[in-house]
Amino acid sequence: MKLNQQLNLKDVLLSALKNKLSASDYCALILYEHWESICGKEISKKTKPKTLYKNVLTVSVENPVLIFELGFIKAEFIRKINDFFSSGDKKTGLDKSITVKDIRFISG
Repeated sequence: MKLNQQLNLKDVLLSALKNKLSASDYCALILYEHWESICGKEISKKTKPKTLYKNVLTVSVENPVLIFELGFIKAEFIRKINDFFSSGDKKTGLDKSITVKDIRFISG
């Protein structure tokens, strides 16, 4: 195999999982993979996307105080996530029509 034809193991695994997971589970996995670039380094250390079901993203948050604070910037998060989905990254193979309508923050 030539150097430029070598595949990244992460890309191979994501491709395989895309065919095995439901669309919402795959989207949650892709969000997890790109979470820092979507919400920033500081917030990504304290939060993790868990599930996407019926256009509602569930995000696990380090502590209840942060849940309260994140409620004030929820609309900004939704916009950033939807911008990420609408970019239609070729590597992720995400459908551009995916939208998040709400975020549910949970302690965890």
